[in-house]
Amino acid sequence: MSTTDVHLYWATGCTSCLRAKEFLERNDVPFVSHNVVQSDESNADPADPGRIGVQGADPAMIDEMAELGLPDHVPIVRVDDDHADAKDLQAVADLVGIDHAADPLPVEELYDRLGTILEATQEYLQLIPESELDTDIPNRPRSYAELVRHVFALPDVFLMREAGTPMDSVPRMEHDWDPNSTVALATYGASVQGRFDDWFAAAADTTDWSATVSVFWGQPTRHEFFERTVWHAGQHTRQLEWILEHELGEDIDPIDSAVWEGLPMPEKVWNE
Repeated sequence: MSTTDVHLYWATGCTSCLRAKEFLERNDVPFVSHNVVQSDESNADPADPGRIGVQGADPAMIDEMAELGLPDHVPIVRVDDDHADAKDLQAVADLVGIDHAADPLPVEELYDRLGTILEATQEYLQLIPESELDTDIPNRPRSYAELVRHVFALPDVFLMREAGTPMDSVPRMEHDWDPNSTVALATYGASVQGRFDDWFAAAADTTDWSATVSVFWGQPTRHEFFERTVWHAGQHTRQLEWILEHELGEDIDPIDSAVWEGLPMPEKVWNE
């Protein structure tokens, strides 16, 4: 394919977007890059999540995606009139004509790693001064508090789907507590981890992990959806580590790199 055949729509700070970019680059697939986060000339409201759930999204770029018949989220890979949701790398591989095969880690291993990630996020939260929680991450209007909440929300979304909540669009979770409160965030995280532990203890052995589940970005198996929950949360926890070290000057003991081995996550911490 030529450079103009493949188009990637992505957003700064989006972990799935970074993974998709690295996937195309690793397989020598040239592509045209479209960052949906506002440019300096955009009239977007940085605090408005807009139609695609990304704060600071450029309205002109979102209109362009709609005109092309693309979904209202990122990352998306387009080739002519066809597209693939780039959260699903197999779908991207099929679209651009390359080989791709990957098996998830065992369910018990994924569960153990998720526990490590959630516990580390709780520790990192305590190192962020509460006065800094509304500070934005690099190059995107998403605050430190929102990043922490997102780590906790990912396994919460998995539980919501298991409880029967439809996942036909990007989940919009509303909370009635102070989003910039250390105590509130820690309480939410502890609640999610406790509920996940309870669910796993009661249901993991009888759950059909090979069954297909319906989510807004495709039809993965439950096992694949769980894998995505784990690596996605882990990637954002890596971002928290970077923030603590490079933005807040904290000397931390990062998560052991062995926790990331075998997970289909990006190599880099941030996209550019």
